[in-house]
Amino acid sequence: VDANGVPVSLKGNNDLLCFSKPDLVKDIHKEYFMGGSDICETNTFNGTTISQGEYKMQDVVYEMNKLGAELAKKAAAEVTKEQPHKPRFVAGAVGPTSRTLSVSPSVEDPSFRNVTWDELVEAYVDQIRGLHDGGVDLLMIETIFDTQNAKAAIYAVDEYFERTGKERLPVMISATIVDNSGRTLSGQTIEAFFVSVKHARAFTIGINCALGAAQMKKFYKTLSDINLGWCHVYPNAGLPNAMGGYDEDPDKFATNLLDYAQDGLLNFVGGCCGTFPSHIKAVADKVNGCPVRKLPELPKYPCMQLSGLEPCILTPDSGFQWVGERCNLMGSAKFKKLVDAYKWDEAMEVCLAQCDKKADILDFNFDSDLIDGKTAMGKFMRLCVTEPNVARLPFMIDSSKWPVIEEGLKCVQGKCIVNSISLKPGEAEFLAHAKQCMRFGAAVVIMAFDEQGQAATFEDKVRICQRSYKLLREKLNFPPEDIIFDCNVLTIATGLPEHNSYGIDFINAVAEIKRTCPCVSFSGGLSNLSFSFRGLTALRDAMHTVFLQHAVPKGLNMSIVNPGGLPRYQDIDAKTRKLCEEVILNKSDDGKHVERFLEFAEQVKNPPAAAPPAPAMKIEKSSPDQQKESLRSLKCEVECSAEHIQPEQPPVDPCRLDCPVDKQALAEKIIAGQTPSPSEVLSYFNKELKERICFLDGGMGTRIQAEKLEEADYRGDRFKDWSDVDANGVP
Repeated sequence: VDANGVPVSLKGNNDLLCFSKPDLVKDIHKEYFMGGSDICETNTFNGTTISQGEYKMQDVVYEMNKLGAELAKKAAAEVTKEQPHKPRFVAGAVGPTSRTLSVSPSVEDPSFRNVTWDELVEAYVDQIRGLHDGGVDLLMIETIFDTQNAKAAIYAVDEYFERTGKERLPVMISATIVDNSGRTLSGQTIEAFFVSVKHARAFTIGINCALGAAQMKKFYKTLSDINLGWCHVYPNAGLPNAMGGYDEDPDKFATNLLDYAQDGLLNFVGGCCGTFPSHIKAVADKVNGCPVRKLPELPKYPCMQLSGLEPCILTPDSGFQWVGERCNLMGSAKFKKLVDAYKWDEAMEVCLAQCDKKADILDFNFDSDLIDGKTAMGKFMRLCVTEPNVARLPFMIDSSKWPVIEEGLKCVQGKCIVNSISLKPGEAEFLAHAKQCMRFGAAVVIMAFDEQGQAATFEDKVRICQRSYKLLREKLNFPPEDIIFDCNVLTIATGLPEHNSYGIDFINAVAEIKRTCPCVSFSGGLSNLSFSFRGLTALRDAMHTVFLQHAVPKGLNMSIVNPGGLPRYQDIDAKTRKLCEEVILNKSDDGKHVERFLEFAEQVKNPPAAAPPAPAMKIEKSSPDQQKESLRSLKCEVECSAEHIQPEQPPVDPCRLDCPVDKQALAEKIIAGQTPSPSEVLSYFNKELKERICFLDGGMGTRIQAEKLEEADYRGDRFKDWSDVDANGVP
């Protein structure tokens, strides 16, 4: 009881009905199955320790999920026995919880969260354990309003099956958009959401809840256009009315979804809030005979896809990408000073300035002796994801310390780039870190280092990068389009002859690796090239621009730069351009280009006392937009026609698995209360979905609400004498 002697109310905790009203729960599942549903979700939408903790019921979560799965399986068995020509299946419902990793509940502190990634992952692992032990056939991560919560659930799925060594269940993933902006509550567009979760190897990805079918179609169409796998949609019965109810009757609801079906957009379809078994039956009847959405053809050479609040698709025509360096403690003295002083609001202004100057990707590095890099990374990432102008861009999580990188990945809902990993600590650690990048859904920068050290020559750059690529592909089936090579931009014109070819060796190595390693991207730290000329900012900028003029056509498609600070090639006077090109390409008629360049640098640094008629070098001013347009106009001249390296263990595409399935034997297994293998479930639906639209269930909560249950109904015999208070002493 609370301080006033009033017990916590359990009314409204629908998941608890698995204990108190098991027959009702089973019969509702059966109603939806009889209405035509191929798959029904368990009554476990709030079945995590986090959500049940609000009712002080966290101790029964495992049992609740296991029992919820068993009840739905019983309903599936009974209906399959009546209709053995159409086996019925159960998806374990994994809801979003009542907390969010991407939005602060505190007005005063936008970096505050009331749940951590690790807490959320463990809560989901506990739920998945109960659902799996209860015999579900699939898992449905649904009603996703915060993509980072969904990524935690996806991570938990992999974590559970890795811990147990059991075969991974098929996963269905479903976002919810909050209004006609087409964005989730945490701000992502549906395209950005898809990019953020595509690493889940999902059986279906779709949209549910929030809107009615009429309002949802354009967003679902966008998703179906970019999704190379199966899609699903289960909208509400229209928009909620003034009383919080839903007005679309079964015929109206079905008519709206018929519009989808006639356009060939449907694979799985069902209903959410406001939809009863009669709604599902009406949809099944209405779309009968309509063409099913066909699986798109897989591209031979997929391109990199990144995301913030919005997608960033790097097609061959996208051109060069600016990675803003100003939020890197090693790239900006101003930013470092602000972070060291914990002036986070002012540090955010530095970040926003990069966005204004047209950065495409934002690099964040907090490696410093004066602060805890892991803590700083986490705090600033949580701040950044709440600032829309910053959060719309993809992030590059940059550190030499793996725990710092992981902390950043645990805070960002978009698809990030990890910068960086390498073979320097050996193959085992390299592959372990790469596998973690895959589990977080991140692309990765691979530095050209191995156990012997840094690659300096053309031959070593190519050898190490090709070895890294082969390991990633063969051992992990790492997506090739998510690999970015940094072949080490090294300092030229130092006065040491062995350094003279470092620039051209980088450029040639990029071209060779691009020819032989399908789908990869390339990055490089431009500031290293001109390190010998510290203090001569204009000269260094000219060197960087001329370097890009030659490297981009060979395949370099991104670099960490100061956005808006690079002159265009045509902004640089002809003499300076020629001197830069000679020293970068290590080529001149007389072979004395390094000496000439060093003399020129000295003139720039210390102009002669007698003023010449013109300055030693001249760079015209240009805007960030002009600079970006100039770089984007450079097109890659190098094409890759190499075949993909195949992984040692052939990957399973859940949407294209095509094993023979004996439907009668499958039905008999379900009738007997057994759980088909994941490959049987996938193969069955992959065959069905080529021939017909399949159906999900409707609004379990809506159907329960219609029973008008009271407190005693939720308590049942098991909890009739139970009393407790929440953490605040509130009933």
